[in-house]
Amino acid sequence: MPDLDHVIIGTAGHIDHGKSTLVRALTGTDPDTLPEEKARGMTIELGFVFLDDPAYPKQMVFIDVPGHEKFVRTMAAGASNIDAALLVVAADEGVAVQTREHFDILKLLDIKLGLIALTKCDLVDEARLAELTAAVRHFVRGSFLAEAPILPVSALTGAGVPDLKAALRAIGLRVGPRPDSGVFRMPIDRVFTMHGFGTVVAGTILAGTVRTGDRIAIYPEGLETRVRGLQVHGSKADHSAIGRRTALNLQDIAKEDLRRGQVAAAIGTLSPTARLDARLDVLASAPREIKHRDRVRLHVGTDEVMARLAIIGAQAVPPGASAAVQLVLERPTVALPGDRFVIRSFSPIVTIGGGRVLDAAPEKHKRFGGGVLEGLEKLGGSSRDAVEQMAAQAGGRPQTVREIARKLGRGEPEVAAAVAALVADSSLVAIPGEKPERYLHRTGYASLSDRLVAAVRAYFEKNPARPTMPFSDIRADFLETGDAATLKVVLDVLVAGGVLFRKDAEVGLAGREPKVDPIQAGLRSLVEGAFRTARFSAPLEDEVRTKLGLNPSVFNPVLNGLLRSGDLVRLAPKVIYHREALEAARAAVSGLVERHGSVTIAELRDRLGLSRKYAQAILEYFDKTGFTKRVEDRHVLVNRTA
Repeated sequence: MPDLDHVIIGTAGHIDHGKSTLVRALTGTDPDTLPEEKARGMTIELGFVFLDDPAYPKQMVFIDVPGHEKFVRTMAAGASNIDAALLVVAADEGVAVQTREHFDILKLLDIKLGLIALTKCDLVDEARLAELTAAVRHFVRGSFLAEAPILPVSALTGAGVPDLKAALRAIGLRVGPRPDSGVFRMPIDRVFTMHGFGTVVAGTILAGTVRTGDRIAIYPEGLETRVRGLQVHGSKADHSAIGRRTALNLQDIAKEDLRRGQVAAAIGTLSPTARLDARLDVLASAPREIKHRDRVRLHVGTDEVMARLAIIGAQAVPPGASAAVQLVLERPTVALPGDRFVIRSFSPIVTIGGGRVLDAAPEKHKRFGGGVLEGLEKLGGSSRDAVEQMAAQAGGRPQTVREIARKLGRGEPEVAAAVAALVADSSLVAIPGEKPERYLHRTGYASLSDRLVAAVRAYFEKNPARPTMPFSDIRADFLETGDAATLKVVLDVLVAGGVLFRKDAEVGLAGREPKVDPIQAGLRSLVEGAFRTARFSAPLEDEVRTKLGLNPSVFNPVLNGLLRSGDLVRLAPKVIYHREALEAARAAVSGLVERHGSVTIAELRDRLGLSRKYAQAILEYFDKTGFTKRVEDRHVLVNRTA
């Protein structure tokens, strides 16, 4: 079939008001396919029927829902992803119980378009039709159907059916493209097996594209599978995209592992959650206020989950009011910010409210904690506010544009634009060095910076005589919550700002002077003096320790301190020079190269009057540190190699 955009129309209304019969009159196809449905004369499962119209530029799909009160959960699943609603009211009965509940659900799901069909108009006279039209217009006042067409129709005689088709076509042309994150996601509303094919799941694609051969996952369980084949409008296709009713034939997965309420999505793009932060709107018709810790039935996507309501900043929400809430689920599900939901009371089972998910992976909140409400309002606000809040909640963990977009359920271009604006006003800090680039909120950055400085200060409180701190110690502490690229950015800024300084593999606190311990200072002077006096014939460290009569536990820290400060330099494993001797050797090498163009070990040995072992250690050290370079058996200055 042609690759047309789909317009998905969902029916709604009381049982026996003629929804299925009307769909059959419009399409020529009976949406009730189960033997039990035909035997009982009532819709039990969702029915999906396509209206073939070659002259129409879109593909119209009808989702027929049950009208019986026992199947409202099925109706909510079917209505969760429709583009427009067809509210059905029987002319001989008028607005009934499930008419009201279905209409409430449509409003809570934020359906924007629709129309109203007055069915069985052949059973009433013109006066009754006029009276009912006025009553229905009053019933939908103030809603998305307030100005919608109200069309009398008879599926039995065909009266009004052409006008209804024309009105539906007009609505379909008003349906615009859905916002697309670009990442495949399809809530499952049907699971079945087909002879010769195996397991099949069906649903409406909410984002992205899926192709035959793709590997996908079934959430919240995370079951991985392969798309063996797919159908769009009952015809084989090689791909399907956002907004289309799609059936996926899955490989290596059993029907028993699948159910309505799961979500087929790209691998690694969704995370099961047991908590959802949301904005809840309580219906004005709700029988009572909703209280903190009430147990409710949550309908999100095509799933139904039992949950407890934690009301943020209040003890109850009265009918007609709104509140920020956290839904604590009794089993995991998957959702994204922006997803609409419906809640029904535990008992008696009636629809009492609904709203929009703000955060699909929140922490447990203090219900009256400062900033919680403000943060939730930001998540439900503009792209800029939502991106900034998501980055702030990440603390010290930098995130890419893609990570933020997936958590928010928004498109990457939209998030990238918000990130660029936030970087421009310093609300976000870019962490370079990796592709794609990652970003950190200024509060998270400040926290990491303060923590790093605090770690350096704490080290010097324990080691007051030390002039510097090993960088390896800082790195080990930082990497417990951060990463190497972020550490580099934070440390570089602190060094550039004059808070810290770096010296080789050490870090120091600017302006700080080591506290001199008289005993340690005396030992340091003795050890340093032993190497200074030895000049080029440096003693072994054990010889110095023995001569001074020091234990290793006392001698080694002093020696290591002199090596760190640069007063002593280790040229080779068993050769330590005082810095003055090393500089004298450097001058000697420079002089020999000036006269001869290069220097050998023998020439340096004779010049300084030392053994070959020390001359070799000196030149190898200079080669290693880049002062000289070996060319065959001679050594030249690096800056004179030309």
